[in-house]
Amino acid sequence: MKWQNLALPIVTAITVASLQAQTPDASPSASPGLKHHWAHRGWMWRKLNLTDAQKQQIRTIRQNNRKNPAFRSTLAAYLQAKQKVLADVKANQPVPPQDSSALGAAEAQLAVARAQQQNEIKAVLTPEQLQTWNEFQAKRESFLQRRIEKLTSQPGS
Repeated sequence: MKWQNLALPIVTAITVASLQAQTPDASPSASPGLKHHWAHRGWMWRKLNLTDAQKQQIRTIRQNNRKNPAFRSTLAAYLQAKQKVLADVKANQPVPPQDSSALGAAEAQLAVARAQQQNEIKAVLTPEQLQTWNEFQAKRESFLQRRIEKLTSQPGS
């Protein structure tokens, strides 16, 4: 099996988690496999105990980001690259390196744009709320590290 065929499921899983983690006001997904993820995301926003003014500021940040032409083009480039890779897979063709590279580059640009939005949101938080935010992010990083360790350990361990 070629490495490109292995990369797609990993990229897709990370992307789905990333996209869902960025939308604090979205309703939970009906997918039973994602219930655990949604419960933690909702916990974080409730735990921050945002004021009405903070909620409005965050809503404005998110709306401005969605209207931003640079963000929109970055997201469109990512979705187009992903669509191309998925079309290759659907056609039972090996994913060409240029397609997987384009998807990786587009995902990296999207991650930078989302990080900028998160930095704007963090600027709205009080020091106590920021500490809660950082604790949640540390838990997320720990979860990812455990998954990486599990995936890279000896099979059957």
